[in-house]
Amino acid sequence: MQAAVSRTLSRWLPRVALRIMLVVLLGLGAHTAGAMEVAVLLSEPEGRGQRFVDALDAALAPGIHRLASAGLADGDIDAALLGRADVVLAVGQSAAKRALQESSRPVLAVLVGLRDVERLSREHPGRSLGAVVLDQPLERYLRLVRAVLPEAKRVGVLLGPDSTAQMQGLRLEAVPGQLQMDVHEVRQAADLVPALDHLLFAGDALLPLPDGLVSGPAAARTILLTSYRHRRPVFAHSAAYVTAGALAAVFSTPEHIAVDVADLLAATSEPASLVRKVHSPRRFDVAVNRAVARALGLVVADEQVLRERVAQGAGQ
Repeated sequence: MQAAVSRTLSRWLPRVALRIMLVVLLGLGAHTAGAMEVAVLLSEPEGRGQRFVDALDAALAPGIHRLASAGLADGDIDAALLGRADVVLAVGQSAAKRALQESSRPVLAVLVGLRDVERLSREHPGRSLGAVVLDQPLERYLRLVRAVLPEAKRVGVLLGPDSTAQMQGLRLEAVPGQLQMDVHEVRQAADLVPALDHLLFAGDALLPLPDGLVSGPAAARTILLTSYRHRRPVFAHSAAYVTAGALAAVFSTPEHIAVDVADLLAATSEPASLVRKVHSPRRFDVAVNRAVARALGLVVADEQVLRERVAQGAGQ
């Protein structure tokens, strides 16, 4: 009896193993068929672009999609790759611009500002262009202000020519009984100081949104000096701004953006779905200038606590 069972198993097990192997191979084949070839075009050979690529390579699950270098925006590029890739991942503004010029394939831009994407869309109407921008959602900025200054009633929001498109979004974010916004638009450099005097006199804090005019080095210096004279804190969009004298900032690093992009790539095998919209970063960090806080007589919570409050919307 045992011998008969052994003979039956010896005939049955190889067939089962073969079926399992075929199922696995067919599954792998289907998965490979859905994998995309992603051409990566960089704006610069080193720096934050390379940090993004390294982090993306580490975050992507093996075998999902194929990353291939297409070269540098201001140097030699792999035209054949840009012509056949399922999607071009353009890292930085220069890379996005050249990708749209040199390739007809869908382009996903990263490490760019919302204003860059809007300008490129106007220059290349009808092109498939999506992005994961560096700009934080407006709500996230306001959550940071509330987390740092729980007693604040009013925040002055400074806009420039590039950021005026966010005016409607700011109105939508205004909620009765919560943080009020005094929004002021600056059209030229000469209007900056009068606008600051108005916003800083009336508000508890200042939020200059990313903009070519408002965010430049000269404008940032004027903003920080004027706000310090009024003894009002500035909330910013970069760690560098905090180092220069802003009280706090919420921002996303190249590593944050890389993991966000890895999530997008893992969730789809269709290039068109990657370029249907402009994504705000999901992951972010918070920085605080403790020296500025002391100078203003403020006690500010630990960065980890602030990050949790911003993520949860605490205090809103």
